Amino acid sequence: MAEKFQSLLDKINEKGVKAAEASAATIVEAAEKEAKAIRDKAKADAEASAKHAEEHASSLQKRAESAIRQAARDIILELQQELESRLTRAVSDAANQALTPEFMAQLVKELAGAFAAKPNDQLTVLTALKDVAPLDAALKASLKSSFVNAPKVFGDAGIKGGLEVNFKNGEVYFDFSSEAITELVGDYIGPRLFAILSGK
Repeated sequence: MAEKFQSLLDKINEKGVKAAEASAATIVEAAEKEAKAIRDKAKADAEASAKHAEEHASSLQKRAESAIRQAARDIILELQQELESRLTRAVSDAANQALTPEFMAQLVKELAGAFAAKPNDQLTVLTALKDVAPLDAALKASLKSSFVNAPKVFGDAGIKGGLEVNFKNGEVYFDFSSEAITELVGDYIGPRLFAILSGK
């Protein structure tokens, strides 16, 4: 009887151990699968975070580079405008200083020799208000034998310096006003200045 009971206990014990071992194996397998899933998800999340961080950093870098390029362009344009403005002022000042009534009278005399071949041609000059009297006197002195009619010198508030000359009733016209000279020199210097600043 004891042997049968022992045999029964052994069978129960064997079945229980096998069942426990099977259950344990199932639990371990499930735990391993869950751990692998957690690891895979963590890895995927880490890769996604790294990719997002990299894309964000790249975007920030591109925006920063773009802002730097724009700032550099703005600085160059401002510098160019400031230099052109200063050059224009310098040229204008130099033109105003150079275009004295004596110099202008000599210029008109040379132009008259080239373009006013007939003694009865009319010579008209527009100049700054401040230069009317001295230029009129200088022209009458230097051109009194060249024309039947004395040159006419008029003041124009729009002219800051220099003069505008008309021969043959306006058929021949020269603009030597300081504004025209400044614009001419500015048009020449502007593109060259830009080429220097841009390295071209």
